[in-house]
Amino acid sequence: MNKQIKTPIVILLIILALIVGAYWGASVTLRSKKNTSASSTLYSGSTGEKTNILWNIIANNYVDDIENDSLSDRIYASLLSALDPHSTYLTPKDLTAEMESLRGNFEGVGIVLRMINDTIRAAQIIAGGPAEKAGMEPGDYILSVNGEAVSGVKMKVEDVVKKLRGPRKSVADIKIKRLSENGTRFVKVVRNVIETPSLSYSGMIDQRTGYIHLSRFGETTYSEFRQALTELKKKGMERLVLDLRDNGGGLMSAATKICDDLLPGREMIVYTEGAHQPRQEERSKPGGLFGKGDLVVLINEYTASASEIVAGAMQDNDRGIIAGRRSFGKGLVQQQFRLPDNSAILLTIARYYTPSGRCIQRPYSNGSDEYYEDFIQQIINGYANDSLLAQITDSTPYHTTKGRTVYGGGGIYPDHIISYKSDTLIVYYNQLVTKGIISEYVFDFVSRKGREIKKQHPDAEDFIAHYTVSNDMLEDVFDQAANKGLVRNNNSIKKYRKEILSRIKAEIGDMLYGTPTFQAVMLWSDPELQEALTLFKKR
Repeated sequence: MNKQIKTPIVILLIILALIVGAYWGASVTLRSKKNTSASSTLYSGSTGEKTNILWNIIANNYVDDIENDSLSDRIYASLLSALDPHSTYLTPKDLTAEMESLRGNFEGVGIVLRMINDTIRAAQIIAGGPAEKAGMEPGDYILSVNGEAVSGVKMKVEDVVKKLRGPRKSVADIKIKRLSENGTRFVKVVRNVIETPSLSYSGMIDQRTGYIHLSRFGETTYSEFRQALTELKKKGMERLVLDLRDNGGGLMSAATKICDDLLPGREMIVYTEGAHQPRQEERSKPGGLFGKGDLVVLINEYTASASEIVAGAMQDNDRGIIAGRRSFGKGLVQQQFRLPDNSAILLTIARYYTPSGRCIQRPYSNGSDEYYEDFIQQIINGYANDSLLAQITDSTPYHTTKGRTVYGGGGIYPDHIISYKSDTLIVYYNQLVTKGIISEYVFDFVSRKGREIKKQHPDAEDFIAHYTVSNDMLEDVFDQAANKGLVRNNNSIKKYRKEILSRIKAEIGDMLYGTPTFQAVMLWSDPELQEALTLFKKR
C-alpha cells in the first residue's frame, strides 16, 4: 500500500480546499460585494464537502494525534509559500509581533532577556523604561514573575517574555537576585509602552560627514530619519553616509518618504505593477531636506525590500554612490489581508521597479529552496570573486538618468564593491564574536561592575568618550577563549587588537546604555565604513 500521499499536487488540493472553504469565502464577501458571485461559483459546496471528508479521514485514521489548529496553520503557510517566497500566513501571534515591529513599540517592562544555564537574566535594561525606573540593573537574575518561577524550571525565553509583557499600567511583580547583594528581593514594575526605534544610530563622523543607520522601515522610521537629518544639518553636515546594511525592509511608504528628502524634486522613486494592480508611480517633490550634498549608501547581501527601493532610487537618479555588496533581491510588494480569526496573510500583489525599469527580484520559479540556495551561493561567490561583472546574473542593461549602465536580475549591484575580508588572521577575532566568548565575558563583567561604570560614566556620551578597556580585561577574554578550546593566536591579536577592544567596549555600552552606544563605538573599527568614506573624495 502506497503511504506517500504528501505529493505536491495532493497537498495543494487539500490546502486550497481548506483555506478557501474556511476563510476566503467570508473574507472576500466582507471585503467586496462584487466578488460574492465569483467566490460562490469557484468554491462550491462540493469542495467544502470533499474537504470535510478528507479532514475526517485524516483525523480518524492518521498514525498520530493531530492538533487541528497547528496542522491548519502549516497548511495555510504551505499554500502561500507555493505562490512565491514572500507571500506568507501569519497566526494571530505572528500578526501581533509583525504589527509591533512595524509600529515600533510594544507594551511591557523594558528588559532584554538572556538564558544562561536554565536561568533567566536581564541582558539589557531599556533606558527610560519601566524596569529601569523600578531599579532593575543589567545582569539581574529573574527568578519569578507574579509568583510563578521562571528560572530553574526549563521555561523557554519566549514564555518568560509572555509573562513580562502586559497592558500598560498593569504590574509585574518580579523576584530578582543581584550578584552584588545577599539574598533576593521583589521589584514591582509598572508596565508601559516601550519604544523600539528603527534608527539605530545617527551622528557626525567628522566636521562635514553625517551618518545614519536604519535597521528597518516602520511607521516611525521617516519621522526618526527626518529628525536625525535635521539635527545633523544643524551640526554642519555637508555629506551623508546612509547605512542600510542588514536592513530587511518593511513599509514601502517609509522608504519613499525618505527618498523624497534625498532627491531634489520630481524624480521617479519607484513604480509598482501587478496583474490586478495598475501601474502606480511614486515621485519626489521639490524641497527635499537633503536634496543636495554628497551621499553614499551602504548595502550588503541582507539589504532587502524597502531598503532596495531607496538604494535603487538613489542609483538610478545618480543621486549618490551605492557601496558594499549585491543586495538580497526582493522586488515583490505584499499587502496584508486580515482573516476572521485575527490571523492574516501577506499576499504578493505587485512587483516594484526602480526608476530605470529594473525589477530586482531574484528568480523563484524553481521553488523557495532553490531561491534561498541561490542566495547562499551569492555569498559564496562574493568571497571568491569581487568583480562586479562576475556577479551579474542578468546582462540586460538599464540606464540611469546620466546614462550609466546598471543591471537587475536579483538585487542592487553596487557602484563600488566592498569585498569580504579574506585575511585568515581575522578568523580568531570572528570566533571570539561568533562563539559568544566576548558576549559571555561582558555579561559577567557588567553584572559585577555595571553599577560602578555608570557612576563613573553617567551617560552614553561620557562612556563613548572616556571609557577604556584595560589590558587585564583583554587578557581575561583570551583566557576565557582558551578555556573554551579556542587556541590563542598572537598574530591575529596583534593585527586586530583595535577591533577586539572596540567590540568589548561596544558590548559593555550596549548592556548599560543601549544599542545606539554599541553602534557609535563600533563605527571607528568598521572597515566597510572607512572604505565608504574614501568615496567622497572621488566625487
